[in-house]
Amino acid sequence: MVAAHHRAEERQQLHKACAATYAAPMTRPLRIVLLATGGTIACTTTTGVAVKTLRAADLLATVPALPGVEVQGSDFGLTSSWDLTPPTMLEVAHRVEELLVEHDAVVVSQGTDTLEETAALLSFAVRSPRPVVVTGAMRASDEPGADGARNLQAALLVAAHPDAAGRGALVVLDDDVHRAVTVTKRHSSTTSTFGSPNAGPVGLVHGDRVIFVAPPSPLTRYDVVHAAADVPLLVVAAGAPRRVLEAAVAGADGLVVARFGLGHAPAAWMPVLGAAVDAGMPVVMASRTGAGPVGGRYAGPGGDLDVADRGLLSAGLRSPATARIELICALGAGADPVEAFARTLP
Repeated sequence: MVAAHHRAEERQQLHKACAATYAAPMTRPLRIVLLATGGTIACTTTTGVAVKTLRAADLLATVPALPGVEVQGSDFGLTSSWDLTPPTMLEVAHRVEELLVEHDAVVVSQGTDTLEETAALLSFAVRSPRPVVVTGAMRASDEPGADGARNLQAALLVAAHPDAAGRGALVVLDDDVHRAVTVTKRHSSTTSTFGSPNAGPVGLVHGDRVIFVAPPSPLTRYDVVHAAADVPLLVVAAGAPRRVLEAAVAGADGLVVARFGLGHAPAAWMPVLGAAVDAGMPVVMASRTGAGPVGGRYAGPGGDLDVADRGLLSAGLRSPATARIELICALGAGADPVEAFARTLP
């Protein structure tokens, strides 16, 4: 706990330093850092398969210089995003905050498999008002139709835009700008995979112009001390055995269940879920449909009204993955999950 307290104090000092420099008049070029973590955007296919070979400097060499902007590269690793964990994502968040003390914005590049989860954690955990933009690619850099260079250029343009500040983390791919807490990956291979089905993009990149089409939204932030909470994510299926749920609940700190439709679950699951809530475990119900709200219509065992009556929390318009990341952040900050999920969107 002592180490965690010291870490929280360090983060407060970083935030104060960043806020002070952010308020100062701009008399120099903008300073942006690319924090490269790996992923497809860092891949080449010279061996016939996609292999991560490109570091931050290599990625920056693929995009034109931006007038009035100095861009530096910083390497976090060459990691497959399917191997990123919430604790590692929190390390990225800490590194972002450190960089924002001396720089005006940070762009994070990573693989797309867990990009929405990293972006959501950055939005929850990074306290600085300065722009944080996450990007990646669906095709390796030397494949036909490679999208990485354009995505990186667009992300840098967004990071340099004055209206990008105060919006939390943003996700930029395929010339669309999304809030980190609303975006999700919708397709396994197309370059237009990312979208915000419940909200739509907040901006777009047209050539070298950034156009924001929505004002900044209120932000949800947590003083995240750790991201090690054990929070399984289960997806319901017709006739899914109760033993799967029982195994997930055992030893967990919280649970997110992606349910049918408006948040329905097999009636046989309800005693287990109700007992978990009664034991003090936060259980969040989301929808497996990919869009739309949960709750408020169907009665009967397993219906969304039954779920709410048993004390399960509603994910609102959050995707199951974002709901899980927010629950991990709330638990890691000592925040009340009931209060956190009282909001329809973070």
